Amino acid sequence: MGGVTSLARKAADHGAASCEASAQGEDTVVDAAAFRSAMRRFAGAVCIVATGTPGRRFGLTATAVCSISADPPRLLVCLNRNTGTHEAIVTNGRLSVNVLPREAIQLARRFAGMVPGVSGEERFAERDWSTLAGVPVLDGACVALACRVAETIPASTHSMFLCDIVAVHSAAGDPGCSSGEALIYLDGCFRQLAPLACNEAQPIEWLW
Repeated sequence: MGGVTSLARKAADHGAASCEASAQGEDTVVDAAAFRSAMRRFAGAVCIVATGTPGRRFGLTATAVCSISADPPRLLVCLNRNTGTHEAIVTNGRLSVNVLPREAIQLARRFAGMVPGVSGEERFAERDWSTLAGVPVLDGACVALACRVAETIPASTHSMFLCDIVAVHSAAGDPGCSSGEALIYLDGCFRQLAPLACNEAQPIEWLW
C-alpha cells in the first residue's frame, strides 16, 4: 500500500506541476501541418532574393522579408539554410531584395524552382538584370534593395539575415514594371492587389 500511495502522490505532484507549467504559458507548440495551414493565410509580397556577380549569381523566390527599422534602415530576410543562395549570401555578405510586379509570375516560378532544369545562373537568363552595390537587381522590380548583411541568426532550419540597406532602386516609370503593383502570394496562389474604395495612401507611423 505504501508503494501505491507513493505512486499516487507522485502522479498528483506531476499533475500539479503540469497545471502550473500550463498556467505559466509553457504549452506545447502546434504541429508543422497546423502551422503551414495557418501561414497560408498570411499574404506576402513576392520577392527575389539574390546575390553574386554576373556568371556566378544565385537567387530564389521568397516572401519572408520584412522591415525592422527606418533608423538605421534595416530589413529581416529569412532563408532556408539548405539552399545554394543561402550559402552564397553567407560567403558574400551581401544580398538584394527585389519586389516583383504583378506581371512577373513566370519569373517568380522560375526562381522558386518550378521550372525543371533551371537553377543557379540560368535563372537570371529571363528579364534584364543590373548590378547595384555589388549585388544583382531586377531592372523591372517595383523596388530593389541592395543590402549588407549585418548579422546572421540561426533559427531551426533557417537563418535570419539582419540587413542594412546600402542602396535603393525604384522602378517608378520603368517600362519593365508596367503596373507598379506588387505580386502577392496567398493561400498557395499568386495574386494581385485590388484597391479599396476611398483608399488613401497613408503611412502607419507606429510601424517605424
